Amino acid sequence: MSPSTILAATLPVYLTMFVGALVRRLGWLPKEADPGIMLLCVRLLTPCLAIARIVGNPALDDGKQVVLAAGIGFFSIVISMFFCYGIGSLLGLKRGQGVRTFALTTGLQNYGFVAIPVIEALFGPHLIGVLFTYTLGVELALWTVGVSLLTGLNKAPWRHVLNPPVLGIVGSLALHYLGVVNLMSEPVHKMFFAFFGQIGSCAIPLSVLLIGATIGDLIGSQKIDWKVAISSPILRLLILPLLFLACARWIPMTVELKRVLCVQAAMPCAVFTIVMSRHYGGHPATAVLVVLSTTLVSIFTVPWALDFALRFAGAF
Repeated sequence: MSPSTILAATLPVYLTMFVGALVRRLGWLPKEADPGIMLLCVRLLTPCLAIARIVGNPALDDGKQVVLAAGIGFFSIVISMFFCYGIGSLLGLKRGQGVRTFALTTGLQNYGFVAIPVIEALFGPHLIGVLFTYTLGVELALWTVGVSLLTGLNKAPWRHVLNPPVLGIVGSLALHYLGVVNLMSEPVHKMFFAFFGQIGSCAIPLSVLLIGATIGDLIGSQKIDWKVAISSPILRLLILPLLFLACARWIPMTVELKRVLCVQAAMPCAVFTIVMSRHYGGHPATAVLVVLSTTLVSIFTVPWALDFALRFAGAF
């Protein structure tokens, strides 16, 4: 798979982000609409997408691989966050001045709405189901270790682990292993996947537009701390991917999971960490700078990074 092929799959995602920023500037997507759109995506559209991509997906028939995906999702994020905390400390960042937010934001790649369209364009919709199993571990790491970095262990809102996307993934896996697809007649089967597929497919363009609008709001909003702006892309897009690639190459796993890890290795930082830093007492200016710098750099690095990752992991 050549970088040009990967570019053809990734460029539409970044162009959609650009459109999101543009419609924000034009006033067609007001900030007041953001909470409603996000709630719709998180509470309805994403769980529906999980049902459509997980139930009856033969790539998920091996339960051991599902557990492995979730485990790698959890430990890759935890290791990345603590590594970034150490690097942030070496850079001179202090508690209360951005080191915890730097660790959270740089340690968490975009594992959802940017990765999903890239994976689907390159490998087909069945691989989204495998990505969702990886997401289970990421969500657990985010709402336990990640939030604890900001709030302290005793104040972390661990109840948020049981959020709608997680419940949707777990419920979809339960339906898959119960074999409900085999109990459906062909007309019911078609109606089931058409219904959930049509609703779930709305999650991706809406979310990517919203991400683009959010990034557009942030550009120029913060004074640049160059040590953060330079170190975060190096960590997120060059050093931390080595952990994902090592797992993909040397841990026995399916080629589908290898591909998911390769895409994850190439992703910029998650925009949602900005919301978390604001809500849980972090340092929003640091989160904004990390997200902006890694996203802008990733526009140019993703095709070649993903091509190298797939070759290194043997995941073509």
